[in-house]
Amino acid sequence: MDDRLRELAESRYGQTEYLRVLFELALEDNWFDLQHMIQHDMAKAILADYSYEKGLGYLNQEIFFDFWEEVIEIGWSIFCRHTGLSRERVDSALAALRQ
Repeated sequence: MDDRLRELAESRYGQTEYLRVLFELALEDNWFDLQHMIQHDMAKAILADYSYEKGLGYLNQEIFFDFWEEVIEIGWSIFCRHTGLSRERVDSALAALRQ
């Protein structure tokens, strides 16, 4: 991941209002919506903007598949840092969704 994509991801995931909404979802134990916002909505928006900035059109598939997981990891890291929840707790809640 290059510096620009990392900067874009950290900036977007670190938005105060966005983090407030994520925190409320965590308090409500609404892990499905929380996961969707971090792993789908925001990650896709970040990758689409990055792809467009690079002149590769809106949401270039190669960029999407090459960086999707790394962008999501930044999102979860920022969420954990903001909420104080451990990554283990987050992973456990996400695993429960799949059951």
